[in-house]
Amino acid sequence: MSIAARRRVAVLMGGWSHERAVSLRSGAAMVSQLDPGRYDRRAVNLLEDRQALVLEPGTEPTDAAWQAARPMPLLEAFRVLAAWPVDVAALALHGAGGEDGTLQGFLETLGIPYTHSGVAGSAISMDKEVSKLLYTAHGIATPRHVIVRPGDDPVACAGDLGWPVMVKPPCLGSSFEVYVAADAAALRAACASLFAIDRRVLVEQFIRGREFTCAALQRRYGGKTEALPVMEIVPKSGTFFDFKAKYTPGATSELTPAPIAAELAARIQDTAVRCHEALQCEGVSRTDFMLDAAGSLFALETNAIPGMTELSLLPKTAKVAGISFAQLLDLMIEFALSRPARGRTMSQPAP
Repeated sequence: MSIAARRRVAVLMGGWSHERAVSLRSGAAMVSQLDPGRYDRRAVNLLEDRQALVLEPGTEPTDAAWQAARPMPLLEAFRVLAAWPVDVAALALHGAGGEDGTLQGFLETLGIPYTHSGVAGSAISMDKEVSKLLYTAHGIATPRHVIVRPGDDPVACAGDLGWPVMVKPPCLGSSFEVYVAADAAALRAACASLFAIDRRVLVEQFIRGREFTCAALQRRYGGKTEALPVMEIVPKSGTFFDFKAKYTPGATSELTPAPIAAELAARIQDTAVRCHEALQCEGVSRTDFMLDAAGSLFALETNAIPGMTELSLLPKTAKVAGISFAQLLDLMIEFALSRPARGRTMSQPAP
């Protein structure tokens, strides 16, 4: 591909959620893996104060590069991208503001194609309460749960879930602020802490068993959704795959393909595809599962923008399927460009 024909890709990273640091690592990895023969790459760091840093095309997103860049208002940053002009936004954002449909709607308003799910799929998958309702409506098993609000008695609400229980905010990712409450006192303390983050707290049945994850992939808009190989996740310490286990090198054994019977692997893969479609996800997603001692499979949550760091699960499972990191990015970008346009770019005049 000639230099003139290269796609202009802006990798959006950072953001203002608690997952900002992870997002910056995902974005840096994506920039480094985008083929410079196919793409003109540009890194964009969305800052916590709602400004942005926009690097020059081809500049690697190092600490020194970010420090040398000039902060600018978000609208100015996107005017810079429109004047470039950007062909597609590759999303490396995680958490609130970047993974929940907020940015997706902004990009659609600007007419900029973007990777991963659209507004609806992003918002739905980010909200664990809504996700569970849709799982259940589509016949997908998920752990029993209740929603606790300020003024509720958490113990009375949790009622018949048994002990221990999982306690988590409905709209945060990366297992951030997730607790295992072994008794009433621990449950009340966890809820009290989480009410500072959200006015809803999800209290969920604790499933003892084996943990798996499986990604679903669409190569083109409207195309068939396929499943990547199943991975088994085995934390070396702790009771579940928490934030520390996810982002500490060597803290977890990740077995791909998972050492399970073909029938079970196919069941997990089929359910991952069903979760992707039930939540209106697009492009690529990754669903986490628990398998209990009786062989029952439970969907925990679906990630609309899975991590892309050096420790992330999606690139690892894609590699086992014969898809390199660079090729995975190619597929994401091609999907974004195949999705029907829903607006016009800032550089285009109104009709």
